[in-house]
Amino acid sequence: MPIDLNKFFWTKFEEALSRGEWVLLDVMVDEIKFGNDGLKKWCEKQKQKGLMQSITDDHRNRGAEINNTYKMIDDVTGKSTGDTYLIAYAESNKLVVFSREAPRKGNGDLYKIPDVCKALKVEQIYKPREFLEAIGYRN
Repeated sequence: MPIDLNKFFWTKFEEALSRGEWVLLDVMVDEIKFGNDGLKKWCEKQKQKGLMQSITDDHRNRGAEINNTYKMIDDVTGKSTGDTYLIAYAESNKLVVFSREAPRKGNGDLYKIPDVCKALKVEQIYKPREFLEAIGYRN
């Protein structure tokens, strides 16, 4: 969603962030793919305002424990490293995880966010509408 075309949405989104209704986590911002320059700039602006949260060594250690029990990180690519930290952060702060990721397809596959959230009893929201309503968006 281009930020310059949806100023009302992004203003409301930032207001919800500043009220603490959702958390912008540094390790998740690091996973933003190329081609999302507008989103990266928006996140950097939030960081400058002090609205981005950072993981601690405790979260990193818990993330490693999570990965040891529920293999999430691809050893070759390092992909999904942030996912373990996201879950560790949510678990320690009693937060809900919003992720559009689907559960793993087969027993040999790496665990996905929904699988691990369910196993650790960390609540997860999958649908964007539910997330937006949870942070105060209403029709």
